[in-house]
Amino acid sequence: MATVFATRESQYPLVAVFDIDMTNAMKNTSGVLTNFKATAGVFDVILLPNNSIVIGGDITVVEASNDSGTATVKVGDATSDARYLAATTIKSTGRTAWTLTGYENKSGENLRTTLANQNGDATLGKVRVTVQYVIRGRSNELQTH
Repeated sequence: MATVFATRESQYPLVAVFDIDMTNAMKNTSGVLTNFKATAGVFDVILLPNNSIVIGGDITVVEASNDSGTATVKVGDATSDARYLAATTIKSTGRTAWTLTGYENKSGENLRTTLANQNGDATLGKVRVTVQYVIRGRSNELQTH
């Protein structure tokens, strides 16, 4: 049996933000340049490091999508496309917090968004993706008595 001791180490949470604008395009996970307003698109939007643990996150619909049909976004990774957020409408403004499980991203899977725009005809729509995370084994401060 190993003896363990209370930690005195702490780290600052890291925060990354990615803005999705339906008028822009990005290479999808297959390397094909794809419009965010396309009927289907899967994009690695934030590159997370090995051993990262997401401790917070949300999407904020800054400008509602005007796709003539439904429009949703999911947030996850290559293993689970909805690990952090199941399909959520982007047809109205507002903030949606993620569901967290304590998953440790040991292999550094990127944060992935899956957009589903029913008709792919949006000319408006902006979604901000925000993630807060820590990295196992990282330390910024050592607390003393």
